[in-house]
Amino acid sequence: MRKRITIGLILVMTLSIMISCSTSPTAKIQGVFEVDKESLKSSLQAEMDGENAFAMGLLNVALENAVIEFCIKGDSIKGILFMAGETTLLDSKIVERNDSLIISAPDFEAHIVPTETGLKYSAIGSDMTLKLNKTDRTDLSSDTKEAIEAQKVAIKEKEEFEKNLGKWQEGNYVDEFGDKTGDGFAYCLIRGTSENSITSNNEVYIKAMVQSGKLYFDIYNSSLSMKETFPDSKFGRMKLKFPDGKVESVRIFFYNNGASESGDKAILFDYISKNEGLVKVFIDLSTASEYYSDKYQFAIEKNNLTEILAGLK
Repeated sequence: MRKRITIGLILVMTLSIMISCSTSPTAKIQGVFEVDKESLKSSLQAEMDGENAFAMGLLNVALENAVIEFCIKGDSIKGILFMAGETTLLDSKIVERNDSLIISAPDFEAHIVPTETGLKYSAIGSDMTLKLNKTDRTDLSSDTKEAIEAQKVAIKEKEEFEKNLGKWQEGNYVDEFGDKTGDGFAYCLIRGTSENSITSNNEVYIKAMVQSGKLYFDIYNSSLSMKETFPDSKFGRMKLKFPDGKVESVRIFFYNNGASESGDKAILFDYISKNEGLVKVFIDLSTASEYYSDKYQFAIEKNNLTEILAGLK
């Protein structure tokens, strides 16, 4: 009798699990889905109606290189949306909310709607809907997996870059052959802003270096691919705002598209090497040449400078 009851309970539990799986909100959208590029092209062309041939050419290149592919297993979705340099990785749960299927990610949400040939995807707050066709595969393609891994590496590198902003590091001098000389210097990378007569609030990066008891600055564009252009062999002014609110104007020397503290006493380096707190810096190129209107702002502090300098001795 007890054996029959046990078998009956097992059958009931098995049946319940089968019913649960068959009625799961995601039961009908299991598998791998990839974007319908023709549908995507038509949608984007409609939005770009009236654009010139060059713009349409860029669109075609972006579509050709686009990678949009999802794999749904159970209530989990993994995949990538890559197009025109923008990338979104998916590794999330699908939940049912108000009779709708929602991809619930930490930083965004999206709707997915099952269709006869696959599904439709639309990020909440976006007007664009992507049509994805179901494939006969059960796993993401090798190209998509490689793209996902490459993006993970890029994300990790960006996080490391952000973490090191403002921290002092040890750099190495090299000779004319590119070989390290054995001598080092302290430097840090800082995010700042620039403005001129045409644009404002542009992102720039400042490489601050300690050499011979003075601070030297190289300023780069937002992609760190090009140095900003400075007056050559000219003196100008740099304003400093200290943590106590005191503002001081000091002389600065521009050369070789860089700038350095000038004078017998390097006020900025002297302060940050001995004191805590952010010092705000304002560099105005018009103080050195009437042909320049660029202005730069950033903040610099001691942070771990003492330890780096000690390691160089």
